[in-house]
Amino acid sequence: MNNFGPAMTKISATRGTLILLIGVFFVSWAAILIKLSTSEPTTIAFYRMFFSTLMVSLAIPFHKGKWFRARKDLLISLLSGIFLGFHFYTWVAGLKVTSISSSVVLVTTQPIFVAILGYLVLREKVGVYGIIAVILGLLGSFLVARGDLNIDPLHLKGDILSLLGAIFAGSYLFLGRFVRPRVDLIPYVVTVYGVSSLVLLILGLSFGSFAAPARALDYLIFFLMALGPTILGHNLYNYALRHLPAFPVGISILGEPVLATIWGIIIFHEKPLFTTLIGGLVIILAIAIVMLRMKAATEVIS
Repeated sequence: MNNFGPAMTKISATRGTLILLIGVFFVSWAAILIKLSTSEPTTIAFYRMFFSTLMVSLAIPFHKGKWFRARKDLLISLLSGIFLGFHFYTWVAGLKVTSISSSVVLVTTQPIFVAILGYLVLREKVGVYGIIAVILGLLGSFLVARGDLNIDPLHLKGDILSLLGAIFAGSYLFLGRFVRPRVDLIPYVVTVYGVSSLVLLILGLSFGSFAAPARALDYLIFFLMALGPTILGHNLYNYALRHLPAFPVGISILGEPVLATIWGIIIFHEKPLFTTLIGGLVIILAIAIVMLRMKAATEVIS
């Protein structure tokens, strides 16, 4: 029996793997495009989600049926969009003042926070391996932050913001677990992306950090962010989730910090610190443990 289980009756293992690899490839360029933009972080985050909202809205005429069958699903989707907006607000701001490798490694810890929320809110069993994963995740984050602090206190601020971005992303994903089985993809992403855009605009105007793009070229960068990492990257993840078990899809996110670090070395000549590499490996191990535990729990339930 292959590693993908019964769901492979819909698509082959080869096609499923190819879909995930393409998705990871596009998502890994998010940090690079953010670094290439010279605009304010809030401006970058807003236009990425605004263009993403416009793109997914093109699919609205093709959706048949009700958007939300229950008021609770709508409220959860709205809250999910708020968390997604805060995720991009903190992560983009953090990425602007720390290294690509540190930021993407820290923001990838989001599955760990999903597991923590599962325990706190739903009282889901964490188990020994879950506790080990959380400890390893914290240890890896400490190693990354400790190394960056030796460079510049501003790098530490960026690391903290990136970690906050992971917490908000974990909250967004946690809420999505409840809604996605009952709500179709188009209504969900249009609502979530639209709300996140509004949240980013309100935050930017409230803090006085929202400004017009620094150059006309930035509009192209924002468009590419929406088209690549969001539409092609995350939408391929969502497609794979419909046809594959959650485990291979979830574990595939580990490719993002690896590829983003490679692009950072090639394009910006950013050489990650030794502590970042070690901390990153510890975090990747922690996430792998979390995903393995989720896979085991799913098999027991099924």
